[in-house]
Amino acid sequence: MSSVIVEPEMPAVKNRCKIEEVFGGPFIELIGLAPMNPVVRGLILSQTRKLPGPECETFEQIKDWVETTCNPRAGGGHQANGSSRSGAGDGFAVDVEFSETEHGRAHYSVPRSGSDEFKLDADEVLAFVQEAIADEEGMDAVVDKIAELIDSEAWERCEPNLDDNGEYEYSDHDSNDTTDSEIGFSRTVVHERLMHFLRERHPELLEEFV
Repeated sequence: MSSVIVEPEMPAVKNRCKIEEVFGGPFIELIGLAPMNPVVRGLILSQTRKLPGPECETFEQIKDWVETTCNPRAGGGHQANGSSRSGAGDGFAVDVEFSETEHGRAHYSVPRSGSDEFKLDADEVLAFVQEAIADEEGMDAVVDKIAELIDSEAWERCEPNLDDNGEYEYSDHDSNDTTDSEIGFSRTVVHERLMHFLRERHPELLEEFV
C-alpha cells in the first residue's frame, strides 16, 4: 500500500499596504515603464529604505513586493490637491504674491494684493524630478513643471490675506466678483529651494543631473 505525501499549504502573505499608499502616481507609472532600471530601483530604495530583490523583474512582481514588504507613507500616499494639506509634506514652500480687482454691489472696484506660501509636498517634487530623470531632462525642466503647478493652482491652494492697495473707483459695474487675478513668484527661489531640498534629502537624485 503506497502512501501519498501531502505538501503543507504555505500561508498566504498578508499585504501591508497598497502601492498607491507608498508611491505617487507618476512614480508608479515610471516603475511600470522601467522596472529593471537601476535608477528606478535606486529611487525605490531612497523612498522605502528597502531594495527589491533581483527576482522582482516585472512591475507586478515589484508591486507585490511593495505591498507585502513596505509600510504606507504617513498620510496615505500622494494627495491630488491641497484640500487636506496640513503643511508642506516635507517638501518646500515658495512665496507667491497675489493681486486682483474686487467689484462690489455698491458699484465700486478696488485693487487688492497680498501674499502666501505655496506649499509643495515631497511626493510632488520627487514626481517632477523622477519624470525629468526618466526623460533625460535637466534641472530647468523640473523648475518649469513646478512653476506651471504654481501658476495653475496657487489661487486654489493658497489663502492670501488680500488688502486694498489703491483708490476705490465707482462705476456702473454692478457685480460682486473679482477680475484681473494675477500671481507672481520668483523662479530663482524655486530653483534654489529645489536644489536645497535635493541636497539635504535626496543627494542621489541630484547626482543624476550632474
